Parts: sequence; C-alpha cells; structure tokens
Amino acid sequence: MKKLLVLFMTAMMLALTAVCFASDGKDIDEQQKVVDVFLSGKAYSVLKPYMAPEMQKNFTEKQYTEMMANMKSDLGVLKDKNMVVFQKINGGDILRYLAKYEKGPVMDVIAVFKKDGEKFLLIDMAVVPPEADNAKAKTESGSDQAK
Repeated sequence: MKKLLVLFMTAMMLALTAVCFASDGKDIDEQQKVVDVFLSGKAYSVLKPYMAPEMQKNFTEKQYTEMMANMKSDLGVLKDKNMVVFQKINGGDILRYLAKYEKGPVMDVIAVFKKDGEKFLLIDMAVVPPEADNAKAKTESGSDQAK
C-alpha cells in the first residue's frame, strides 16, 4: 500500500511539472518565431505587429532596413543560431542566442519581450559581439585613453 501511494504521488508530481513546462514552452516558441522574423530581414511591415508601440517609435523602418543591410555586408548571411539563455523578468522574458554568420564571428543576439495580455511583444533587440569581446574592447580602449 505504501509503495502504491509513493508511486501515485510521483506520477502526480510529474504530471504537474509537465503542465508547468508546457506553458513556458508555448511562450518560448512564440518568441523564437519573432526572433526568426527579425533576423530574416523581411519587410518591416512583417515585423511591426510583433513590436511594442514604444519600439515602433524608437526603431523605424529606415533603421531596420539599414541595420539589416549593414549586418549583411559586415557579417554575411546567418548560418546558425542556438538559444543559450531563457530568462524570466518582471512582465516579460529575455532570450539570448549565439549566432554564427558567414563572414563574421559568433555574435550575441538578445531579444527582450514584454507580455501584453496573452501576447508577447518585442521591446528591444540587439546583435552584438559576445560579452568577453565587449569587455576586452572596453579594457583596450580604456588603456588607450590612459596613455
């Protein structure tokens, strides 16, 4: 009888855990699709419905087009990306990727989302060199300024 009770409790805990992970999984899938749309370089009109109003004001169609053109000329075509961090924040999520481009080094792609009702909206997006490279660049520029 005791074994049966332990088995039943274990099954219930696993079922509860599966339900919890499934809800986050749907959110992550939705957010990953937005990142894919952003990085694809499609028309701004395709990306706009996924952006929060404040991002639409601060990140215009012209800026998006220029950013994609600069990335293509400097980095080349996106070859591969892997999500390495999913972080819950107050009212939203942060997704962080390592992305390999044809001509350039591996880059960090950071996407910040806020939850607006049942939908997640992009509030910020950055494609930057990895933090180790950023820290090295800051150190080097700081030592150059000291000279």
